[in-house]
Amino acid sequence: MMKWIFLTMVSLATVSNAQAALDYGLELGVRQQAGDVTGVNISANSQTGMQAGAFVHVPLQGGLAHWRTGILYTQRPLQSENDITGEKIDFHLDYLDIPLDILFKPNENVGFYFGFNISINIAKSCSGNANCKVNGVNTPLFPFVFGVAYKFTPKWGVDFYIDGANSNVAKGLYDYRSVGLNLMYSFD
Repeated sequence: MMKWIFLTMVSLATVSNAQAALDYGLELGVRQQAGDVTGVNISANSQTGMQAGAFVHVPLQGGLAHWRTGILYTQRPLQSENDITGEKIDFHLDYLDIPLDILFKPNENVGFYFGFNISINIAKSCSGNANCKVNGVNTPLFPFVFGVAYKFTPKWGVDFYIDGANSNVAKGLYDYRSVGLNLMYSFD
């Protein structure tokens, strides 16, 4: 963890003073969340969640690369299903995500990014069975993320991304992955 904090500080120290290329705004969208569950004759069903928050793209020295960060409310739902009885349990895990990504912008309209999120669990629940519980939530998570941001006007754009947390998310829930599409509005 200290290594990531050090790398973050070093990256921010190299930020250019060129404010003209600074991009910041809001995002709102949907994500298809998948994952795996433990148990004999238990299957996992993907679910739709949402993501909303603020972003900032800060140019680094040279201008081609940007530091992409922000704060996002992210839903990571998953459903387990008993293959014999058909009983379904819905798991609801909500997070605050802090992206720590490098964004490559060959021009002002398109950018490709990769990195990871610091995902801090803020809510957990389950439904479908009176005895269900969400225990042992692993927080923070550090899912990797790859994405493409495209602005179709100077203010409006989309953010398409894939992320994954290849680890235990909570007791019996692991290897979460998702694909999402957010609508972006820039204030720059």
